Amino acid sequence: MALQYQHTFINFEETTGRQKQRSSSLSPVAGCNAEGACLEKYVDGLLQKTGENYQWPIDAQGNTSKGSLGHPEVCGRFCIRFFYGNCRQGENCEFCHLAHREPKVKMDKAQRQLFEMLGEAEVLSLVLPHIERRCARNGLKNQMLFVIDMLRRRLRLLPHPDDNHVLHARAVIPILRKFTVARLLELIRQSAAFPSGFKEDLKKLVDRSLGR
Repeated sequence: MALQYQHTFINFEETTGRQKQRSSSLSPVAGCNAEGACLEKYVDGLLQKTGENYQWPIDAQGNTSKGSLGHPEVCGRFCIRFFYGNCRQGENCEFCHLAHREPKVKMDKAQRQLFEMLGEAEVLSLVLPHIERRCARNGLKNQMLFVIDMLRRRLRLLPHPDDNHVLHARAVIPILRKFTVARLLELIRQSAAFPSGFKEDLKKLVDRSLGR
């Protein structure tokens, strides 16, 4: 850096073409403007690569956890402790111990905000057709029969949803068709529109249907 004195001002002039150094542990991510978005995209990429290369351990007897039942369509989330080899719950673990090689599909911020604004009937009208379709496609129709019936009966008891809201949500959140049945049920249980008692009963029925 060179200093030049001109009249009453001191001007700073860069004399080297070196750019600001970036941490060697974080590679640049193309197309990211916000630092937080860049970091999230970078970490998701690392997790995906790890899942593709990781040798998922299975014990010699072939035993697995309760959360693994229904894998991969209706199993629990993958067990991070099992991933690192220190899950102490064994067969009683409510998380999945089988290989999850596909990256988790997520809604973006705008889609999440729209979904959170939907009422109970609107959520069911939006999510239930995807649950029915995926169960039929994956041979789970009989196994999840009582779960689907519970959701249908709940929808019939509610006031008719706003069709415009449902149509708008379908157009804005098309990614729901890529969600597994487990993720779709999770959306219902996480929605503030449903009473806690119904969400607890839904979880118990899903567990019984899967033999957990």
